[in-house]
Amino acid sequence: MLDKLAFAFIGAMIGWFLQQYRLMRSEEIALVNEHIKDIEKLGDSAQSYWLKEPKDASDEILVAGKVKAHHAATTLLYPLILKVCGRRADEYKRLSRNVYESATGGNFESADRKADPARAMESFDLAVQIVHLLRLTRTDIMSLRRFIWWLWAYLFK
Repeated sequence: MLDKLAFAFIGAMIGWFLQQYRLMRSEEIALVNEHIKDIEKLGDSAQSYWLKEPKDASDEILVAGKVKAHHAATTLLYPLILKVCGRRADEYKRLSRNVYESATGGNFESADRKADPARAMESFDLAVQIVHLLRLTRTDIMSLRRFIWWLWAYLFK
């Protein structure tokens, strides 16, 4: 009788532990999904910015502000996304820096700037690369390998 109770208790503890792990990983997946949306907005706004010439200085301020606002939205989650990316964190850092430099480089915020299709394509392509990296990371979040590494770190801190 005592053996059955011990097995039931151990089973309940393992079930609780796995549920907590799944909850934690589900939150990370939701975080990655939100970040993907933010990166897509940044890519779209940078692309539309560099494909159009401003009508006047106020128009330039408006569209440049959109790019800056979308970039600011991506920076809020930056430290958390680096942690979630794990082994892909260096690639994420590089791509994030490059998309920012591409989107806000050149003669950004200049009323006399000309449309730059090459820069528009580069900015959009870098954003797409980040989205791809985040999607790869998202599929890896619930992997057995990641669970084993997390368990090892959790048990032997």
